[in-house]
Amino acid sequence: MMISKEKIEEVRLRANIVQVISEYVPLKKRGANYTGLCPFHSEKTPSFSVSEEKNMFYCFGCNAAGSAITFVMKKDGLSFPDAVRSLAARFGVTITEEKKGARDFKDSLYSINQAASEFFINELKGAGGKFARDYLAKRGYADTPEILKAFGAGYAPDRWDGLVIYLKRKGFKPELAEKAGLVVKKKDGGDYDRFRGRLIFPIADLKGRVIAFGGRSLGEAMPKYLNSPETAVFKKGETLYGMPLAKEAIGKQGFAIIVEGYFDLMALHRHGFTNSVATMGTALTPEHIKLLKGYASSAYALFDADDAGKRAAMRSLELFLDEDMPARAIVLPGAKDPDEFLSNHGAPAMKKAVDEADPLMEFCLREIQKKFQLSKPEGKKSYLDAVIPYLKRVKNVAERGHYAAFVAPILGIPIDAVYQAIGHAGLSSASGALRRGHVSTGTNLQEMTVLKVIVRHPELYSPDVQSAIDAFTDPLLKEAGKVVSAFYREGRAIDLSRLVEEIDDEGLKGLVAGTLFKDGDGFIEAPEKMLKDCLKKILNRGKLKMSTQDMIRSLEESGMGDIADKMRERSHKKGSTGKS
Repeated sequence: MMISKEKIEEVRLRANIVQVISEYVPLKKRGANYTGLCPFHSEKTPSFSVSEEKNMFYCFGCNAAGSAITFVMKKDGLSFPDAVRSLAARFGVTITEEKKGARDFKDSLYSINQAASEFFINELKGAGGKFARDYLAKRGYADTPEILKAFGAGYAPDRWDGLVIYLKRKGFKPELAEKAGLVVKKKDGGDYDRFRGRLIFPIADLKGRVIAFGGRSLGEAMPKYLNSPETAVFKKGETLYGMPLAKEAIGKQGFAIIVEGYFDLMALHRHGFTNSVATMGTALTPEHIKLLKGYASSAYALFDADDAGKRAAMRSLELFLDEDMPARAIVLPGAKDPDEFLSNHGAPAMKKAVDEADPLMEFCLREIQKKFQLSKPEGKKSYLDAVIPYLKRVKNVAERGHYAAFVAPILGIPIDAVYQAIGHAGLSSASGALRRGHVSTGTNLQEMTVLKVIVRHPELYSPDVQSAIDAFTDPLLKEAGKVVSAFYREGRAIDLSRLVEEIDDEGLKGLVAGTLFKDGDGFIEAPEKMLKDCLKKILNRGKLKMSTQDMIRSLEESGMGDIADKMRERSHKKGSTGKS
């Protein structure tokens, strides 16, 4: 059952944003706002600002923005409903939970998974687990039992009904065990254990509740690794193995190391790299990155050195670019995976590899370079065509400039030629400039002013304002305008934190929050006049005087189309700058 809008609004109003954020970040009062070091990226000078009046936060460094609910989502890695519930409990708001049956069912899954975990742990300790213990000893875990305990490592005995019998004795129904993915129903009735003769790794959610299991075969059984199926509490594409153990270290160090498998992760933690998580053999997903963004300002992806690892690096680059999260690529020379590298070279060598990790974009640009013969013109063309889509997706102008400068000498061409190929005046360029809070004069300033005025003076919203929003030329501001006007059309009261919270795109959220946050606040002394002037310029933009139109038509009819085109272009330029 969804949480009602009324309850969400009650939480938003009751949850004092300064009080909430102060539990995570030391804040100091400066003027009307509070400032501190941003918890979402590394910085030495405070750029994180909290407005009690506007009930929102904004970072002038990384553009993170939102309400108390947004902050808790990002910092604690919670979904929106869970963040609302967390704040509701903290500020005394009673929320009607989802249907009792659904909640009870999830609680039952947590309970049966915990019972199964205890079974696997006891089996590893018992007489039947000697073979598994010997295997772990060979892999270096005899001297570090605390790591096995921290990860809850266990053993599934090589029999068909070990867990089936145990769960029945504990009072769990077979139907629940099936829905938890712990047992498999036979065609002729009855059940058998899903995991047999395997080392077991419990998979936990952010609260430390066991939600699934991974098992490694100790014999010839295939597949080598077997995971629980997805259930009501386990979504593989949204879960990172080891996250509850790593989240504190990730928050302190500011970055997360991402690997692929269970043993790779345990090896990293065993050697002190506790800010590491794993994808459990599945490809990295946008949900994984969003989860990490609540704790880390950047990610260090550790890929295998083979072709499959390089392909995974290229796929992950696209995801990191889409999520606008800085990423680096850790290269391990002479090893197929982190576990082997640490066994052969130790923690100092791994630390050196982490410290020397190149930006993932540079790593991928070099890998793409290997595919083409750059001594030939067609090779240069193919390389440029291959890398331009990646460069275009870099949202920050300064960062994009860095990679353009990286590509130019590879091709032996001027950096301006790379900029031209990127299409520097496109959407990504405008987006990057606006994200830094630099709204240009002219068109963008007029459109931003309209938004500022109607947010602060809702009584001035009118059909003309809606027409102007529909005529916005800046794509980001137009999207912001759609969100703002939706509030008025639906008869909802508007405030800045609610407005920012309802914007899904992070870049747009940062833009709107930044421009509305730093308002000065003698910004609008005569709002009606300022709005009227801006509306006039926007609504008249691009309209040509009749005499000019007649002249253009006459030139075209006389066969002088090139002159007509130039006159039309000049007229449009004058219209867009407000000149007559």
